[in-house]
Amino acid sequence: MRTLVVATFFVLAGLCLSGTAEAVTICYFGSWAVWRQGAGRYDVGDIDPFLCTHLIYGFAEISTATWEVEAMEPYNDLCVDYGQCAYSRFTALKNLNPDLKTILSVGGNSVEGSTFSQLSEDASRRKIFVNSAVEMLKNYSFDGLDINWMHPTGEGGQPEDKENYIALLRDLHGALADEDLLLTACVSLKKPVVDVAYDVPELSDVVDFVMLNGYNLHGPWHTFTHHHAPLFAHPADTGANALLSIDYGVRYWISKGVDKTKLVLGLSTYGTTWTLNSLGDTGYYAYATQAGKPGPYTATLGILGYNEICELQHGSDQWTVVRDPAMHEPYAYSTTDKTWCGYEDSQSLWRKYARSQGLAGVMVWSSLETGRLLGVLQRGGPTLIRSMTEGFLDLPFSTPVSHCEAAPRTTRECPEGLVWNTRPGRVHLALRHRHRALPHARPDDDTAGDSYSNCGD
Repeated sequence: MRTLVVATFFVLAGLCLSGTAEAVTICYFGSWAVWRQGAGRYDVGDIDPFLCTHLIYGFAEISTATWEVEAMEPYNDLCVDYGQCAYSRFTALKNLNPDLKTILSVGGNSVEGSTFSQLSEDASRRKIFVNSAVEMLKNYSFDGLDINWMHPTGEGGQPEDKENYIALLRDLHGALADEDLLLTACVSLKKPVVDVAYDVPELSDVVDFVMLNGYNLHGPWHTFTHHHAPLFAHPADTGANALLSIDYGVRYWISKGVDKTKLVLGLSTYGTTWTLNSLGDTGYYAYATQAGKPGPYTATLGILGYNEICELQHGSDQWTVVRDPAMHEPYAYSTTDKTWCGYEDSQSLWRKYARSQGLAGVMVWSSLETGRLLGVLQRGGPTLIRSMTEGFLDLPFSTPVSHCEAAPRTTRECPEGLVWNTRPGRVHLALRHRHRALPHARPDDDTAGDSYSNCGD
């Protein structure tokens, strides 16, 4: 495996938060991973209860017959009829770590937007739902509820969803607070969705955490390649694409009046893939009209888990990993099947900011089951979540990278149009033809460039 283009480094400025509460690291667990094959299988017993401050179990459903919360997979989730008791085993992780909080998520792909819309518009349905949610949480010792309704007013919804969504959250907040239970909401980071779907100040008032989806910003629904979770816009981004970045989305939510101390930046441990039309064009905005092939574990078109990406790259000379000097995230492409994949690794997650904006913490989607490496690929444990947390807390990058990230770097020369500027404890890569220098390494950080090839001294 060879790497084109040397890395860009990102400085985090103003990382001190005076008087803030302890930072949170919230991790989603996709319960369906128990049905995956081989090394992709992941169950409650595989979870490290000390890795995250909050664990979210995904997902529960809503019955359209009764409007109660119900298990998505009763055999796996519950103990009845010789079930696998996953709910109970999940919350029992608190026996190992008493500081851990466990939350049950309702929604995601398990609940249609139209179902949420019908539920939220009717006060009697909301009351049934709220009562059943409290009962479910108490019966299985969960510490809170997560509402994962990403697109109120869209996907089968109606304009009234914006107001009704707040009514649902307000009803839940009152009932859950009485039982000392948490309420979180997972929301879109995209400006067009924010404008029509959320009353931001009201939402901020009635939940404990607002979790922004800082991923899925680009994907194979586009006919061009792009990273699905860019920290900043690519230089070639124009129009609506220029708004599809984590930095823009976070700042936009703040401008709309969200309480920053409740705002949690959501990141991911998967990549989005395309099949390139030609290997003659392999960079950003390369023409690609088809999604990438499914991975062996996630088995989904256009998606590869970090574990699958590592397995495909490890020991292979058919994959080229590229670190575009204008971006913070890597991408890779295969010369055999023309797969193009934009993804996160431990170092790109370390560079994502959150605390510099005064946020409460970070959330990771698909983090536990797709972020785990086994066998020869494993080195230092679940590196992605640890390095992400280090970055948020402004700690030096110290997590041992996995073997797929530690592959030899063979291209050391500076790309045309680039110049390295260095000084003690700080290095940055600037574009000669651009007016502003790219972000650089953190001050006094001697580890930032250790895993990369440097251009010059």
